[in-house]
Amino acid sequence: MDLKQKIWDQWVLMLHKQEDRAKRREALLLEQIRKSMPDYDEVADLSITELHVIQSIGEKGNVNVTSLAQRIGVTKSAISKITSKLLKKGLIDRYQLEDNQKEVFFRLTSGGESVFSFHEIFHRRLERQMLSFLSQYSDSELEFLQRVMRDATVEMEKSWKNQ
Repeated sequence: MDLKQKIWDQWVLMLHKQEDRAKRREALLLEQIRKSMPDYDEVADLSITELHVIQSIGEKGNVNVTSLAQRIGVTKSAISKITSKLLKKGLIDRYQLEDNQKEVFFRLTSGGESVFSFHEIFHRRLERQMLSFLSQYSDSELEFLQRVMRDATVEMEKSWKNQ
């Protein structure tokens, strides 16, 4: 088997393992949020997409439907549905600026802030693990890895557009 085929096989294996791990991580994160907020029934059925919207609002502050859709990579109608659910759950508020009554903005409530903080802690732990793992490589190896990942990302985006 040639080296390119070995790299492809390893790439596929890594993607499958990452997908499985991501599902387990998401389930664990949602379970930990539910346990940390037992008196807050609204988080019992929180979806990972709703969590991403909370994360985006928490990171950017006051955002509108368009900016949320762009940040998360979904349609504006999908964001409208998700924000409606989060509004009902009391995790976000909607408001309008005095000088712009056409546009609707969102911000986190105290419950939303709690979910956001928990998610941030979870992500920082994952980041520390990855940075620790990467510390075993030289700068030149890391630069090469960065180039491969950037090129692979561009290639994936091209192939998605063509499908």
